[in-house]
Amino acid sequence: MDKSSVFNKIYANLPIGMRNEIVTVVDDLPMTWNVIYVEVQNHTPLAIKALDKLHKLGILKDEK
Repeated sequence: MDKSSVFNKIYANLPIGMRNEIVTVVDDLPMTWNVIYVEVQNHTPLAIKALDKLHKLGILKDEK
């Protein structure tokens, strides 16, 4: 499963109130779950950086 699919699965199961919380900082930009979701849906370069950072932090784990 690719990182965007894993992210979407996690995002779908988050409580709605938690989606506005900052989860990481990329290029000095604080990013909430909602911001990352929009970036992922639009396939932006910032989405790739955010997903890589979430993976490095262990939030996105490789699924088998």
